[in-house]
Amino acid sequence: MRRIPIASAHGRFQPLHLGHMEYLTAAKDRCEFLWVGVTQYNIRSLSDNPVDSHRTRPEDNPLTYFERVLLITDALLDSGMARNEFGIVPFPIETPHLLPDFLSTSIPVFTTVYDDWNRHKIRVLSDAGYHVITLWERVYKQYRGTKVRQGILTGDQLWAGMVPPATVKAVQTYRLRERLAFLCGVTELSEGQCVP
Repeated sequence: MRRIPIASAHGRFQPLHLGHMEYLTAAKDRCEFLWVGVTQYNIRSLSDNPVDSHRTRPEDNPLTYFERVLLITDALLDSGMARNEFGIVPFPIETPHLLPDFLSTSIPVFTTVYDDWNRHKIRVLSDAGYHVITLWERVYKQYRGTKVRQGILTGDQLWAGMVPPATVKAVQTYRLRERLAFLCGVTELSEGQCVP
């Protein structure tokens, strides 16, 4: 298969999990240079999303753009990708008229399909002028950010098996359990009332 010179892939990466890594490495396998777009990059001003409202709640977006850039960089380097083979940019899919300010419409966008949100993104990207390439369409999503965040918050260590080592390190470095508890309004971590 001939590789595309430059392409992109995107996500919220809140936090980066093994499903994200499968997607990013599959995208990189099909291009020489990969731009990784970070959606909902401004967590202080989350854009409404009528198709998938959980993407706009603070407890679903605990990591800043800067933290996600560092996390994604570490994980991709750990996976064997060279530093000169990828870059990371904000990707405001929530405000599609801004997308070309961050990523040229001449750069193809890789995506995957699991649900209506993914189909909505394909329409939005196509309408914005991007060539969208679907890597795969599946019914079942093995890894979900919701389950990872819930596991971190409740102390269920199964979450660590759903993420790359760089994410485990980031969870500790950024004290993500405490941050999630604060965002959820949980006063005692044993309560686990909030399901981020």
